[in-house]
Amino acid sequence: MESPLSNEINARSDGYLVARSTGACSCCGAATLVLALVLPAGHETLAMDADTDTDTGGQALAAEVWDAALCNAFLFYVGYLPDAIQRRLNEFSPLYRFAHSAVTLGWYWANHCESCGSMLEDHELFCEPEGAFLPTGHAAAAAIQLVRIDEPFQASAAGYACDPQFLESARGT
Repeated sequence: MESPLSNEINARSDGYLVARSTGACSCCGAATLVLALVLPAGHETLAMDADTDTDTGGQALAAEVWDAALCNAFLFYVGYLPDAIQRRLNEFSPLYRFAHSAVTLGWYWANHCESCGSMLEDHELFCEPEGAFLPTGHAAAAAIQLVRIDEPFQASAAGYACDPQFLESARGT
């Protein structure tokens, strides 16, 4: 099942990175492999620019405007990925898959526990200090592995974290 916004691309790039780390399952407590999508500096994000169109009686219409980002960024709460990117991520982990979240009441691409199969919520991985992708110390940050993929990327994502601290070394790679 796809989310209603699944075909509304809001991030694109000439390439991307797959971040791999270890997270803790909130259900069984086991350590499990988790993935994240990272866009390098120079990626583009969709901004909505309101223009006034006199043919609509002065109502503002949204026009697509793509802005180039000068930072690296994590994407999370990903609602849509093209088939080619889905297949590439499946090579890293078949446990990163499209699923329904009881917490958000929505569908998105999420990590699942290797031990019990439970969904790991993106909020815990990306927004909570000491989450798999929000390290608070150098050792935890150094444990995150980055793999660069030189293939076109596009997605629809509701979460965007600009310039994660540990990604400084990824600039220009």
